[in-house]
Amino acid sequence: MRGVVRLVGLGGGLGLLVFGMFQRSEPLWLLCLWSGIVLLMLGVGATIQALHTGVRKGVLNLALVFVLLFVMLTVQLLRAQFIYAESIYEKVVRDGEGNVTGNVRPVLRSMKVKRGAIFDRNGVMLVGSDSNPDGFARRTYPIAQQADVRAFSHVLGFSSSRFGQDGLEATWNEWLTGEEGQPLRSLQDDVLNRPHTGNNLQLTLDARLQQAVWERMLAVGGGKPASAVVLDPRSGAILALVSVPGYDPQALSFNPFAEDWNADNQRIAAYWQQLNADERRPLINRPLQGLYAPGSTFKTVTAAASLIHRDVLEEPIACPNEYFPDPNAPPVVNAVPDLARFTGNPSDLARVYAFSCNTAFAQLGVRLQADRLSEMAESWHIYPPRVAPDNSPDMTDLQTAASLLALRGTFLSTEGAVAATAFGQGQLLTTPLQMAIVAATIANDGVMSKAYVVERVTDESGAVAYQHAKRDQRVLPAKVAAEMRELMRRGVTEGFGKAAAVAGTSVGGKSGSAQAGPPEDPNQIVHAWFHAIAPVEQPRYAVAVMIENGRDGAGVGARAAGEVLRAAFELEGQ
Repeated sequence: MRGVVRLVGLGGGLGLLVFGMFQRSEPLWLLCLWSGIVLLMLGVGATIQALHTGVRKGVLNLALVFVLLFVMLTVQLLRAQFIYAESIYEKVVRDGEGNVTGNVRPVLRSMKVKRGAIFDRNGVMLVGSDSNPDGFARRTYPIAQQADVRAFSHVLGFSSSRFGQDGLEATWNEWLTGEEGQPLRSLQDDVLNRPHTGNNLQLTLDARLQQAVWERMLAVGGGKPASAVVLDPRSGAILALVSVPGYDPQALSFNPFAEDWNADNQRIAAYWQQLNADERRPLINRPLQGLYAPGSTFKTVTAAASLIHRDVLEEPIACPNEYFPDPNAPPVVNAVPDLARFTGNPSDLARVYAFSCNTAFAQLGVRLQADRLSEMAESWHIYPPRVAPDNSPDMTDLQTAASLLALRGTFLSTEGAVAATAFGQGQLLTTPLQMAIVAATIANDGVMSKAYVVERVTDESGAVAYQHAKRDQRVLPAKVAAEMRELMRRGVTEGFGKAAAVAGTSVGGKSGSAQAGPPEDPNQIVHAWFHAIAPVEQPRYAVAVMIENGRDGAGVGARAAGEVLRAAFELEGQ
């Protein structure tokens, strides 16, 4: 019996202590600690009972109590000093009144890290660092001397000792601080108490194009919140990524050269409050984190699905003024009355695509049915709600929202819902980046390349510590992609996308006017979309633009896309 007690006590006690040391819950850890000590006491006590008697046994029992209390203290210290040292070191607590308390040492340590520089594809320094005589570093923005730094804010992000990091400053933080890529150097800096120096990032971004796109989106959109993405479809490289409105990242960066540090912290806090109070929400990276109904730009996805499943094209395609897929729901209607005068009746896929016939694409959606339309969307990583990841896999370097085919898992169970989704409404939500990737896939013969913005990372000596590796996935057969390029070309040359045309080159694209809110609302918001490729024969650019409440995709959206492409071609060779 004593042997069983010894075995259970010693084994169970040690097991509880080891298990509890790795639990983040303090109550669970304390329960394991006390329970483990009690079991150890029983196990060791049983051993003493078996081997000793009399006064000797009493003395050993008393010694056992003190030893086990010492073991408790030792185990607790080991847990705090080794297993959870980092989390305790960086722990921040907020009380009921909103006051924040934390260890100031990590903050002071981070303020002495000279973060690596960030360069554009041509070697133009966008962000740098310098230090005051005491070793406290700050972020500097050389690009602000030749461009509007707000144009770069959502890609670069900010690094603030008070509000943390965002953008590339957040997702590439370990590389920029030198913790990643130079582990030995980082350890030496810690041991020798030297200031840390980070690695440098070289981006795919072209600073000139980024500034030009920013200016043209402001001009066409009139300052309304907007997004623009320019991709190289051959590689997935992001050449420009603009979110309007922007912000000044330097205004969120602490200045160690300031005479009054408290005043500088108050300056940062005031600017932060100003940004958060702005109804236009300038801190949101709209191209990557904004989710919007894509409107008729999604007809590109439905058209591609129809070309893969050609049985849906065997029946004639009509463009009636109304279509009733669900007798219990309002009919599908076109944005332009009597659209058949442009498409013809019967029509074909090219003409209903060029003139953006909602009723025709609603019919195609019903013919495809939910499973085939969903399969096409999912191949482009537009997810049903149950399988949507927290972060889209289509972007390697920045936090990106996953695009959604529906908000409810059962939404596509009716023909009315499938019809609405097929022409870009329903519960469909996509990011502007997503629609740029759709266009880029068609431009790249049906191969989708993962979008990225960091080309390489180099250390202080210039040695390459990281190099982007291209990642591709075939979405469409090359024949279907070629057919889609022709549809997009006709959408600009013959259809409602003529405002996207650029002199001297061929442009293909699709407009979208996406309704946000109930159709009967007289103040209904309508987002203006356009995604495009150019030149159509051998595309070098894939573009998506979106202007919140821009009202008219064929007008405002197409003009914005045309201006963005025009800027890209004008800068070639410069």
